[in-house]
Amino acid sequence: MRALSDYCQMFFSAHFLPIAMYDASGFICSAGCPTQTTPYTFVASKLASQADPAIYVSSDTGYYGLVRCRQSQNYFVLGPAYSTPVTDGFIRTYMKKNAISPDHFEETASFLTNIPQYSYNQFANLLVYLHYTLNGEKLSITSTFHLTDTGYQEDIGTQYTNTAFEVRENHAHHGTYEFEMQMMHLIRNGEVANLQSYLLSAADLPIIREGKLAETPLRQAKNLFIGLVSCVGKYAAIPGGLDVEQTYQLIDTYIQECEKLQTEEAVKNLQYNMPIDFAKRVAQHQVPSGLSLEVYACMQYIATHINEPITVADVVKFSGKSRAFLFKKFSEELHTGIGSYINYCRIREAGSLLQYTDKSLSEISSYLCFSSQSHFQTVFKKHRENTAAILHRKIHFFKIHRNRTLTFHA
Repeated sequence: MRALSDYCQMFFSAHFLPIAMYDASGFICSAGCPTQTTPYTFVASKLASQADPAIYVSSDTGYYGLVRCRQSQNYFVLGPAYSTPVTDGFIRTYMKKNAISPDHFEETASFLTNIPQYSYNQFANLLVYLHYTLNGEKLSITSTFHLTDTGYQEDIGTQYTNTAFEVRENHAHHGTYEFEMQMMHLIRNGEVANLQSYLLSAADLPIIREGKLAETPLRQAKNLFIGLVSCVGKYAAIPGGLDVEQTYQLIDTYIQECEKLQTEEAVKNLQYNMPIDFAKRVAQHQVPSGLSLEVYACMQYIATHINEPITVADVVKFSGKSRAFLFKKFSEELHTGIGSYINYCRIREAGSLLQYTDKSLSEISSYLCFSSQSHFQTVFKKHRENTAAILHRKIHFFKIHRNRTLTFHA
């Protein structure tokens, strides 16, 4: 056991990449990992049945790898590694996805920002190297991970290096990937009000800039708009439920309208309104039967901010409607009040956290912004048959019993 722990620690010291080890019974040891729980156990289960070594790309674009020691049948899980810089916004998204309390922001930020950046190829090479040290077998990353050489890398690399130098010299950085993905997410879910707020808040940020797409400012703005409207339509509106033919017709209409404009300012105004229009159309297709757009938008707002101390007043303010109007709508359509619905959503989220994570009751209570653990227990029992403590014990017993029989197969 000591030797295995030392091996993990030496690997982490050499590469600064978190590593965890498992056997057929589950977790053994780790180095550089904040916890032995998800996503490491989850990644191990996802990759255990795949070819060895294997790479898993998570929904937040993190790389995880699994390498098997054939002699001992232990599994090494590496990661996460990221190919782009970790921003504050990304850290908060990571914390929300993994149900980490906002109180642990500094700890989580330190963990993520200390991980070196790895390209996909670099990460694949590291897995092949680890496989060689464990099993004495030399593998090719091109055949192992199905990578191909297109013959263009050298020319593209030279052009990229020159362009990157100009970008840094002129401070003309591209818009962040995180910003674009968040915008697509809001459109895909038809979150109109959240999208409006997001676009307004990001409009003046110095980091939201475009690369060089043309020689004149007007042509630059038009080219950027054409690329954006195409992405919004194909990768946000259609996945959000908008009709394919309608989406393509809308893309064509927007491009034609853009080409008619004679000023950069006019194009930018169109660029602001276009995503909102798509989000509205998606929302109209997504609103469940029996719900008004106003109530459905509030439900989305509550779900998005469920780990924040939102109040009835916050929901009313978001809706832009009067308090009396919104109360009446919630009563007619959901047969409950706004405050009760907020608590219902928190308890629903608590149930998921109890079942799918190893978070304690105090951690869940704090994460979901209950005033105290006793208040959390009281509200939980009103919505569930058992108290949170009883449910927590039942689930914990089930997990222990399940892990005793857990095995990984090649």
